[in-house]
Amino acid sequence: MNERAPIAQPGRSVGVPSRPPSNLTGALPRRLQRMGTVTVGISLPREWVGERGLTPGHSVFVRTLPDGSLILRDRDPEREPVSVSLSVDRAEPVEHLFRRLIAAYLAGATEFAIRQPGGLSPEIRAISRTFARRAGHTESVSEEGATLLLRDVSLGAGPSVPQILRRMFHLVHLLQVDAGTSWTGADFPGPSALAVRDDEIDRCAWQVERGLRMGGSGASLGDALRFLLWARDLERIADHAVLIGEYGSRLAEAAPPESVRRMLSTYHAQALEHLVASNAVAEHPDAAKANQLLDVGEALHETHGALAERALIRDSSYRWPSPAVRSLGLVLQSIDRTTAYAQNLAEIGLDRDLDRLTHRGGGPTLRPVLAPDNSSTSKRGGQRRT
Repeated sequence: MNERAPIAQPGRSVGVPSRPPSNLTGALPRRLQRMGTVTVGISLPREWVGERGLTPGHSVFVRTLPDGSLILRDRDPEREPVSVSLSVDRAEPVEHLFRRLIAAYLAGATEFAIRQPGGLSPEIRAISRTFARRAGHTESVSEEGATLLLRDVSLGAGPSVPQILRRMFHLVHLLQVDAGTSWTGADFPGPSALAVRDDEIDRCAWQVERGLRMGGSGASLGDALRFLLWARDLERIADHAVLIGEYGSRLAEAAPPESVRRMLSTYHAQALEHLVASNAVAEHPDAAKANQLLDVGEALHETHGALAERALIRDSSYRWPSPAVRSLGLVLQSIDRTTAYAQNLAEIGLDRDLDRLTHRGGGPTLRPVLAPDNSSTSKRGGQRRT
């Protein structure tokens, strides 16, 4: 079981006593009153005002939730640090700390105090730097004795969840395009360069989940769930781009015949065309187009089976070394998995369009979701599984 950080709540520090709970219980009816020519308002409960030490002239902060309800606060939670304290035992694997830092970050923490009895080990410092680099906008602000303090130094609200998803897709598409040059040898940047760029895509996925968990997206519950699935599908497609680049470059070392290289390039281009169209229908829902893309995806799965049989089983015109055969099979498999995750995006577009047509307001819809396969990446463990 993974170690989990305490869940940090916006506007509140983990482990720090919070304001005493209000004595107010239940719903308190208030009548709207006219407060000018166009303004209406309500009076606030005296107990609530008194507990917070508010007086006339103080500011309060109101936020609208997707269901239409309002949250009223006596302070702006976005301007207050949300702290989490993580104590690391010397016998604990450093990977556990990385997972706990990510869990706290996704829960909305902006300050991370890392403590290790007897002083911070070099491994703890290294994993803290890795987290700060991969999370982005996070820096080490102090180190005193056995405590290291990291802080999110970003300024105010960042891009919206749809904007992050748009950027994420752009990065994923470019990654897949470059991966498709790995078996041709033309301008391929190398597997390690793809893995570095994959870290930026992971960061986008974390930002989406963090924004949704902190309630700042303004999306309906249904769309919030789909945004999360959308980000995870794109993340998996990026993982497979890295794998395509890795095994495609190994295939290139075996000098495959031109017919094999052309076959892979054509098949990969078809999968990318399907990915672009599926992402577009997720962004601009259209049930008819989504269904067409799901059919195209099924045809591409059949293409994968036919190509694998022809290239790996029936084609005896070329004497394949075992490593080359394995590399070709894994490239074909990752292109097929890319198609499967693109189909998930088409299903998101289908669900979103049905919500609009039935006027359900984006309520949650249950549908099968592809589980991460054995060639995906453990984002919190830091180890790539093949």
